[in-house]
Amino acid sequence: MNNIKTLREHKAAVYALCEGEHSHLIYSGGSDQYVILWNLKTLQVEKVVSKSPTTIVSLCYIKEFNYLLIGQIEGGVHVIDLISNKEVKYLKIHKGYIFGIKFIQSKKEVVFSSGDGTISMWSVPSFELLFQTKIGEGKNRKLAYSESRKELAVASADGFVKVLNTTDWLTKYTVTGLESGVNSLCYVNHKLIIGTKNAHLHEFDLKTQVKAEGIAAHKWAVYDIVYNEELNLFATASRDKTVKIWNPNTMEVLKRFEGFKDKGHTHSVNAALWSTFNNLLITAGDDKTIKVWQIDE
Repeated sequence: MNNIKTLREHKAAVYALCEGEHSHLIYSGGSDQYVILWNLKTLQVEKVVSKSPTTIVSLCYIKEFNYLLIGQIEGGVHVIDLISNKEVKYLKIHKGYIFGIKFIQSKKEVVFSSGDGTISMWSVPSFELLFQTKIGEGKNRKLAYSESRKELAVASADGFVKVLNTTDWLTKYTVTGLESGVNSLCYVNHKLIIGTKNAHLHEFDLKTQVKAEGIAAHKWAVYDIVYNEELNLFATASRDKTVKIWNPNTMEVLKRFEGFKDKGHTHSVNAALWSTFNNLLITAGDDKTIKVWQIDE
């Protein structure tokens, strides 16, 4: 497990990552307001895709329509047609950060989670607003979707996870007792792994609907959790400047990337992406860099 490349092109903190049209292509965006396309085969910049009016906090590529969705700090989402390289829609209903964007392919719907305490659902490709619903008073950060379970989990800063049934968008269940605001979450096998502001990880068993006692995972907030099904590993990214690789069966840390010895991030790690291209783990942070990690089987 090691760093094979540090990608340097952004001029400020990087907050968002997503996979592109092909598995070896990824997009990144951040507070320098640029969206950059990277090639993981060459480990070089492919091109600068877009310049946003404000800070970029989330990205989502919809392959079926070749659209790139850019979520911004002021609550708007720009929809870019990558064939024509033109903006086709600007969606503005939220009053806070667009922290999460999740496309549900089976329904042709996209969901936004916002810092205003609500989430919204939109039809694709028309981008007609279907409805907006309030989750809580606090910010809604990450979204996690399970196709097999037909459910969407919403991370709330109010200290709970609201899980909605995607067939009718009604509340299916709520995970409580987390003792801190929720920043990140990810479906991992039969569990929902939840990362909180107080640096803990919580396991919620989807079969028994029981939450295990939280474990101290980092020194600061857990900002992202990503899972690699092929390797059966998940990774966490934290404000404490570290990236950790976990065994989901034992919840043991297999590797910690930090400091100069590991060519780790020097500031907060804000986003992670586990690419299907060669199982590369991609992380991005406040240090303006994107790190590419090779995880050997």
